[in-house]
This record gives sequence, C-alpha cells and structure tokens, in this order.
Amino acid sequence: MNRVDLARLARLSQAARANPRLRQNENLHAMQDAIHRLLNATEPGTYVQPHRHLNPANTETLAVVAGRGAVLVFDDRGALLERALLAPG
Repeated sequence: MNRVDLARLARLSQAARANPRLRQNENLHAMQDAIHRLLNATEPGTYVQPHRHLNPANTETLAVVAGRGAVLVFDDRGALLERALLAPG
C-alpha cells in the first residue's frame, strides 16, 4: 500500500519550501510503470513552464488537496485556450 496521509504531505511541503524552485515531487510509481502518479508540492511563487507529453501523448490529471493554483492550457501555436483556478472542494 502506498499511503498518502497528512504527515507525508506536510513533509513534502516542507521540502518544497526548502527548495530554491519552491516545489518538490515524490513519485508514487516505479519508472518502468506505464502510468506515472506522483505528488507535487508547489509553494507560492513557484512557476512550472508550459510543457507537453508527446511521445507517447499523455494527459495530465491534477487533484488539488491543499492550497490553490492557476493552470493555463495552450494550443499548439501557444494561444491561450483555457484558464482555471484549482482549489480543494
């Protein structure tokens, strides 16, 4: 069992605050697994550059369990398609 509890989330958030990029991830998968699941702690002030997963084409799923964040979705030419504020609840 791979348990995600409040203590684990708190440790990951603490590591993110100590990281110069203000974010930290923790894999919940083995690298050879077909599907990658991970925890991402992002602190205020961090920025994740727009990116795509093309080979193979993959979709990202985000579930916010604490705090909030903005997500921007762009088309292939870089035009903004969607903007969303994510927060629990």
